[in-house]
Amino acid sequence: MNRLRASWPAPSRLVLYAVVTVVGVTMILPFYYMVVTSFKTLEEVSQIPISLGLGRPTLDAYRRLLQGLPYGRFVLNSLLVAMVTTSGTIFFCSLAGYAFAKHRFPYQRALFFVLLSTMLVPGAVLLVPGFLLMRDFGWLDTLWPLIVPHLSGAFGVFLAKQFIDKIPDELIDAARIDGCGELRLYWHVVMPLSKPLLATLGILTFLANWNSFIGPLIFLLDEQLFTLPLGLALLQGRYARTENVQMAGAALATIPVLIVFFALQKRIIKSLASSGLKG
Repeated sequence: MNRLRASWPAPSRLVLYAVVTVVGVTMILPFYYMVVTSFKTLEEVSQIPISLGLGRPTLDAYRRLLQGLPYGRFVLNSLLVAMVTTSGTIFFCSLAGYAFAKHRFPYQRALFFVLLSTMLVPGAVLLVPGFLLMRDFGWLDTLWPLIVPHLSGAFGVFLAKQFIDKIPDELIDAARIDGCGELRLYWHVVMPLSKPLLATLGILTFLANWNSFIGPLIFLLDEQLFTLPLGLALLQGRYARTENVQMAGAALATIPVLIVFFALQKRIIKSLASSGLKG
């Protein structure tokens, strides 16, 4: 009996568990409602009071969604934009971060300060100049305005520099003594040691571009080029009174995000916990 009491958590820990449980349920409830509603008929959705249970599950909402909109095309467009921008951000930001962290060149601090200062400019301020620039390039109603400007960013460079700063200089010097050139050193030494950084930067970039709405709204006119957020916005007009179809679209939109997060969650936790290597 004494051993059993000794294994019981302290009262303060019980309170913590209770708070975490309540917060977790509060966060999960909207997603649960979204999934359950997507499998309901329109009659069940319209019932009052609202039921959180699932009486007669059906795929009718998903059929109507896929038949009424080129939803698969929206997903492919979003995947293309998100994957290309994520790959470019990982490469260019880590390369720039390596240069700022492990090299010395004229006006290095000034350039880094100017780079960081761009983070203070609100994105809304750049919408009109960005639109005019894309118009002059002839890129309106293409996916290029959603890809090229987002292949790198000041936050990604800052994050990469802070992480690569923690890599011991002795490893870099040893690789140079062994005859590694800069690109080989970057690819075979810095990149393998920066996997937590790359995972964190990758998922943040992927989520930002996957959920982007303002950019596609401004630059795209052809429905075949719409990304998923624009496609979800179309549901508000075409399926205004069919909440089950809207929820079906939202449920399908979360699947790629969940896959990316669960695939990289260990790397992200490691990056947040370690913040690099110790010299």
